Amino acid sequence: MNDGDSESGIRHFERLLALAESLRGIGVSLYHHEWHSLVMGSWSLTAGTRHQSFLFAWDGREGFISVQGPFHAGHGSGSESPSVANERLGLGPSVDPFQYVEHFFHSRANA
Repeated sequence: MNDGDSESGIRHFERLLALAESLRGIGVSLYHHEWHSLVMGSWSLTAGTRHQSFLFAWDGREGFISVQGPFHAGHGSGSESPSVANERLGLGPSVDPFQYVEHFFHSRANA
C-alpha cells in the first residue's frame, strides 16, 4: 500500500467536505462527484441547486478546469449543456481547483 496515495485521498475528501460546507452557506449543494486518483487526481462534480446546476471537470494532468451548464440537476447529465468556461489553472501545490468552484458560486451569489 502506498501511504502517499492514502494521504492524497484523505486530503481530496477533506477538501471536498470543506467545499460542501462553504457552498451550503449560499444555498448550493453538491450532487455528484467522481475522482480518478490514478489519473493525476482528475475529478468531476455537479453542484448548484436542483433547478440550476453546473458540471465542473478538473483535468489534473493538464491543469484545466471546464464548466458546463446550467441544467436541471434531476434531468440527466450536464455534459450536454453549453460550455460556460474552460480555463487553465496550472499545476502544482498552490493550485486548488476546488477554490475555483467556490469562487464561481460565490461570485454568482454576489451578482
